[in-house]
Amino acid sequence: MGKIQKYLAVFNLSVVHNLKNYKALIGLSFFMITCLLIFAHLWKVVATRSGAIVDLDPDRLLWYIAFNEWVIISLPDIQEDMEQDLRSGRLAYLLPRPLSYLMATFCEGLGSLCVNLLALGVVAFLFSWMMTSHLPFDFSSFLVMLLAGFCAGCIGLIFLMIIGISSFWFHEVGPFHWVWEKLLFILGGLMLPLVVYPEWMQAIAYLTPFPAILGERSALVIEFLPKNVLYIFGSLLCWGTIAVTFLIILYKKGLRIVNVEGG
Repeated sequence: MGKIQKYLAVFNLSVVHNLKNYKALIGLSFFMITCLLIFAHLWKVVATRSGAIVDLDPDRLLWYIAFNEWVIISLPDIQEDMEQDLRSGRLAYLLPRPLSYLMATFCEGLGSLCVNLLALGVVAFLFSWMMTSHLPFDFSSFLVMLLAGFCAGCIGLIFLMIIGISSFWFHEVGPFHWVWEKLLFILGGLMLPLVVYPEWMQAIAYLTPFPAILGERSALVIEFLPKNVLYIFGSLLCWGTIAVTFLIILYKKGLRIVNVEGG
C-alpha cells in the first residue's frame, strides 16, 4: 500500500498543479472552441459532397469531431518533460527514489490528462449541444463513450512516453512527436470518419492504434453498436498492452546505456 499511496500522491499533486494553472485550461478551451467552429462549417460542405458515399449528418459529425478534439487536446506534452529529464541529467537524481520513474511519470501525466479531460469535456459538450440543439446519444451510451475517451487518453499518454523515452538515443524528440501527431490526425480520422477513406487507406489505418484512439471511438456517436463498442475496447486493451511492453523494453535498454556511459 505504501507505493500505491506514493503514486496517488504524485497524481494528486499533478491534479492540484493543473487546477491552479487555470490560465492554460482557458487557453486550451478557446483553442478547442475555435477548432469546433471551423469544423462546424466545414462539415456542412463535407456532408453535401460526401452524400453519395456515406450518409453524413452534420450534427452527428460535429459531435464526432468534438469527441476527437476532446481527447487529442487533453493529452499533455509529457514527452517534453521526459526529454528534459534525460537531457538535463535529472533522471540520475530520480532513479534512487523508491518509485518507478515510468509509473511516477505516468501518474503525473494522468493527473494532467484527467484535469484536461474534465475541463475540455464540459466545453466540448456545451458547445456541441448549443450548435446542434440535441444529443445524438442516450445516457448509457454517453457514459460508454466517456469511458472509451478516458481509456484512449491513457493509451495516447503511454505512446507519448515512448516518444519521450527515445531521448536515450535521440536528444530531440520533437520530430518524432510531429510524425506521431500527423499520423494520428490522418490514420485516426480526425477530420473525416474512416468510412469515407479509400479501402486501401482504411486497411493501413486499422493496422495502427490511431483509429481506436480517435476515429473509431468517436464514430460511436454516429452509429452506436455493441459490436463496435467491444471492438474499440478490445483494440484499446491490445494496443495498450503492446505500448506498455514496448515502453518497458526501451526503458530498460536506455538504462543500460546510462550505466555503461556513467550518465
